Amino acid sequence: MTEQEPRPEPLSSPPGTPLTGLTWTDACTRVAGAEDFLLATTDPDGRPHVVPVLGVWLEGRAFFVTSRQARKARNLARNDGCAFTVPGPDVDLVLEGVAHRVGDPERLQQVADRYPAKYPWWHPFVRDGEFYDPADTALDDPRYVYAIEPARVFAFGKEKGFSATCWRFTDRARGRA
Repeated sequence: MTEQEPRPEPLSSPPGTPLTGLTWTDACTRVAGAEDFLLATTDPDGRPHVVPVLGVWLEGRAFFVTSRQARKARNLARNDGCAFTVPGPDVDLVLEGVAHRVGDPERLQQVADRYPAKYPWWHPFVRDGEFYDPADTALDDPRYVYAIEPARVFAFGKEKGFSATCWRFTDRARGRA
């Protein structure tokens, strides 16, 4: 998937906040290399639900796994809008977008293959088109895999004076992973 890099733009608030020094490539590299992620979804009553998740970056999308019964899965079934936060020592990144469930067995395998390199203690696998936690030896609890294709990405610098950048993908087709 080849796409044009988005142009960075300053945030509208607070006025005068400088852009971060990150390029889009830098931001993608940070997401790909991060180990800590927070996923924010919305409960039916409008309250936010934020939880840590294990994530991987593949072809411009953030992927995460969840139990089918988890609150985040139920929330995404009702409202697929979410935010995926990547905390960092000098810059925090926030990816806003829509989470789509991944069902393609080939894509599920690509995602499963990425997890052990990042989290050596976790080796999910795909069998019969389903994604499994390695602890599920009975194969009775397949997991959902979601892909988030960012619509907007924010970078919030933490250094003296702060800085902020926004990348928008308004002209990008909102396809499914």
